[in-house]
Amino acid sequence: MPDPRPTELPHRPLVTAIEQLARAQREFGAQLARETGLHRAALSVVRILQRHGEMPIGEIACHLRVDLSVASRHVTALVNDGLAERTTPCTPGLDRRLRTVRLTPAGLATATASAQAIDRRAAEAFADWTPDELASAAAQIRRLTAAVTTVHDEDARAPHPTPIPQHRTENPHR
Repeated sequence: MPDPRPTELPHRPLVTAIEQLARAQREFGAQLARETGLHRAALSVVRILQRHGEMPIGEIACHLRVDLSVASRHVTALVNDGLAERTTPCTPGLDRRLRTVRLTPAGLATATASAQAIDRRAAEAFADWTPDELASAAAQIRRLTAAVTTVHDEDARAPHPTPIPQHRTENPHR
């Protein structure tokens, strides 16, 4: 008699593992946000600016993989909290109409505190991992990220069919 259960596709265990990692990362981010007093998304902007330095909001949106308006709201919240400021670049040759964002001293302190908290938790979580295991895991996660984002980016560039408008043949208010 054939097995009534569907055959598991080879990628399903990986998808399940990614979902589990995403939940764990979300919980970790929420804990870190509580410790720093920032929303998780705002904390992400602080960490991006700490790693990459001053940049335009459009680049922040690209790093976050969100719409420009979403990144702008996060930046506005950081500016209002005194953690970031909007600036005009003083680099010769750059368009002075371009607005960039950089961390204030308070933002840098928040970034440093969050980095230290992440380092403490990572040291605890991976205490029994060897340097080779850590490097291998990082390489696999980067590979996985590249595979998933490549498919997403291709889908985003593909033309989407225009939905067919739904027409009513009679007035529903009669």
